[in-house]
Amino acid sequence: MSLPRVRLDRCTREDGGIWRLDAPQVRHLVKSLRSYDGASVEGLLEEGGGGKLLMRLESKDGAYYLREAGEVARTPDKLEITLLIALLKAHQFDEVLRAASELGIKEILPVECERSVPRMGANASQKTLRWRKILDEGSLVAGSVCPTKINPVVTFGGISWDRLPENRTAAVISPASRPISEIAPREGQVVYAVGPEGDWSGHETSVLLSRNFIPVTLGERILRASTAAIAGCAWFRMGGC
Repeated sequence: MSLPRVRLDRCTREDGGIWRLDAPQVRHLVKSLRSYDGASVEGLLEEGGGGKLLMRLESKDGAYYLREAGEVARTPDKLEITLLIALLKAHQFDEVLRAASELGIKEILPVECERSVPRMGANASQKTLRWRKILDEGSLVAGSVCPTKINPVVTFGGISWDRLPENRTAAVISPASRPISEIAPREGQVVYAVGPEGDWSGHETSVLLSRNFIPVTLGERILRASTAAIAGCAWFRMGGC
């Protein structure tokens, strides 16, 4: 059974290897997970290159603290994965975010495509807050030192191609697509692109190919966009282990 986890970057660091928990983390540890004085906790620290610490929960005068009790060994990911994905219907997009965070995807680039049904609209800030919460919760459950980052939504024409990894793949419904098993790297950086329901438009596919994306397939079955995103990310992650 894994230990309960907290993000130390959101705690107040005090002298003697002690970290004071804020109210949300107290609710998470004490109220939700029912942790008690002396319970072991895994602290995730993003600063300084990242690390995991074994902590002991303590309480005093109504406040809760974590005391450092050692370091937890970890193996850094050999493969850093960026997911470029078209906006999907709310529940499908949420599923992708949850899986991506648990799989340790480094970064997500959401894109409004020609065939994207949902648009950001007036409640963009609320959507972004919900997405970040989903990613934070998933990353915490998976024990990722750094939570998955999500970038602001851009149109397909607004993608900053130059900042993407050179190793580029895109799920494309085409006879020319190669099996993903043939090109999945085991280390380095990769970007995996998935279009909306109905696939990329002809123009978008042409642009992807001109930007050195390799078209890939996950098999003979036609998958929903959310399934293709999750299955592809899982393939890259398992291949990079």
